[in-house]
Amino acid sequence: MDPQMAEAFRGILYGIYVLTTHEGGEFRAMIVSWVSQVSYSPPLLMVALRHNRPALPAIRESGLFSLSLLSRDQKALVLRFKDSTSQGQTSDFFRQASQQGPPSIKGAGASWECRLFPQREVGDHILIIGEVLSTLVNPMGKPLTTTEYGGTYIGQV
Repeated sequence: MDPQMAEAFRGILYGIYVLTTHEGGEFRAMIVSWVSQVSYSPPLLMVALRHNRPALPAIRESGLFSLSLLSRDQKALVLRFKDSTSQGQTSDFFRQASQQGPPSIKGAGASWECRLFPQREVGDHILIIGEVLSTLVNPMGKPLTTTEYGGTYIGQV
């Protein structure tokens, strides 16, 4: 990608989310930002993940994932979960929304528990579509976005 195009892509604003999923008896957690609602009925969310992310096999195996939109006061969590290999963590950061689904982040502004819907390969990413099974809303300040964080993922490794 040429530098001017990369700079233009860095200008696109995104919320910052933690995606969690199960693998065996443990779960994986990673930061994602390419998230969008893609349907009202049924309620569907889309997450774009690079082909090499360790969470992909876990999502496919369990058929479930959760997304938690971080609030500005949770900025420190980005570094904790930025490594997409975060696995098997048990901590005070998580809450269990249901018995079947992966945990979500405590204190997040909103969380969505999703069942895997069809996926689509697009370029060097896979669009994971999730049918929303449940949500949790926490009245928070403002959501953490790429502007407040000071960095934007544009798909480079």
